[in-house]
Amino acid sequence: MTAAEQDEVVDYDFDEAWRERKAARVAPRIRLLGKVYTLPNSLPAKLILFAVSARRAGRAASEEVNAEEAFDMLAALLGESNLRDLLDRGLEIDDLPDLLGTCQRVYQERQSGNGSAPATTGANGSTPSA
Repeated sequence: MTAAEQDEVVDYDFDEAWRERKAARVAPRIRLLGKVYTLPNSLPAKLILFAVSARRAGRAASEEVNAEEAFDMLAALLGESNLRDLLDRGLEIDDLPDLLGTCQRVYQERQSGNGSAPATTGANGSTPSA
C-alpha cells in the first residue's frame, strides 16, 4: 500500500478496526509434544470456509478429510513450519483429529468465555502419581 493510499479518506477503515480488535486479543497457546505453540488470535477463516465448502458439496461433518486437507487445515492453525516440525518429532496420524478438534474447541470456549484446560505445569494434590 502506498503512502497516498494510507492517507486516503475512507468511510470505514477495516485495517484500523481490525488492528484495534486484534491488539485487544490474547492468542491461545497450546502445549504439544513438549513445545508451546501460539495459535492465531482467532480461528483462521480458511478452516471455516473449508467446512462451508464441504457442506455445500454434500460432505457430512463426520466424513474424513484427506491428508492434503488435514495438512492445510493444521498448517493454517500452527503454521506450516511448526506442523512440519511436529511431524518430524513424531506427531501421529491418529492425533490429527484430536489436535484439530481441540484447537477449534479452544477458540469456541474463549469466545464464549468458558475456557478450561488441564493444569499447565506441575502436580497438585489431585494429580495421580505415576
